[in-house]
Amino acid sequence: MTSLMHRLYKATHLARQDVRQGRFQRSLSLVAATSAIVSGFEAYVQHSRGDFQDPLMWTPVWLTPPTVAAAGAALVSERAARTVLPAVSMVSLADGVIGFYSHLRGIERMPGGFRLGQYNVVMGAPIFAPLLVGMVGVTGLIASILRPETSRSTPHPVLPVLRVGRRLRRGARGPTIAVRVAHGRFQQGMALTSAAFAILAGGEAYFEHMRGSYNQRLMWTPVWVTPPMVAAAVASAFSRRAAERLLPVTSAASFLDGMLGFALHLRGIYRMPGRFSNLRFNITMGPPLFAPLLFTAVGLLGLISSLLRRSGR
Repeated sequence: MTSLMHRLYKATHLARQDVRQGRFQRSLSLVAATSAIVSGFEAYVQHSRGDFQDPLMWTPVWLTPPTVAAAGAALVSERAARTVLPAVSMVSLADGVIGFYSHLRGIERMPGGFRLGQYNVVMGAPIFAPLLVGMVGVTGLIASILRPETSRSTPHPVLPVLRVGRRLRRGARGPTIAVRVAHGRFQQGMALTSAAFAILAGGEAYFEHMRGSYNQRLMWTPVWVTPPMVAAAVASAFSRRAAERLLPVTSAASFLDGMLGFALHLRGIYRMPGRFSNLRFNITMGPPLFAPLLFTAVGLLGLISSLLRRSGR
């Protein structure tokens, strides 16, 4: 038992050191692949309700296999992580922005448009969901700049776009953004990224649960968790102490709340007529099964941010 605890402690310590040094490319690629599967499945289910009336509704579904394949290739090939993964991630990020615009347009076309926003935003297309898909693109882009966990002596190549930027800034002092990210010195930026996605996830949870009239008190938990998560993440951008003490707590709470939400959504589907024997219908018309896991991803980004080093010249 003592030997097991010692090995666990050693593995945890090495993992923490890897994150602080920017050596977690494969781990973040795995997060990107998992997030792509979750968001792609949710896009398919939600758009099935609308019978895919707009061809653009298929784009997040079509993008899921190449994104997962690119992130999976990044697990075994650093070259794929530097070339294929950033390209696919940028397309995924652009698709999220396009989806956000399409959802805004869909709400505007509803009777009353934004003049009846209190109703149409709740009952129309989920307004922030496409931007949450952008989390896949962001994590993929960051992973493409990081260094792999095992190659301790391999020099770090940067993205071509960022390499051009580096040439343009040869006269500037201090390391470029790409170099800072590659060496784990981007805590402030990662904290603000976590705050932004926390706002989107909390806002989406608020509107989605309003459809259910908050008939269970636990439906409020993602709404309650969001303000302290955002406050801690923003504070971490300005204070190392906040990053070390507050952000891990709020991030862990967000992570666990997402897992709790997944279990509750699964239970909600189980309680529908036919239960799991009528799974295809119940998953489509029931609570979004994997949506809470995007909130878990927000907590994970916050936890990673708390382990990173501060940006410094």
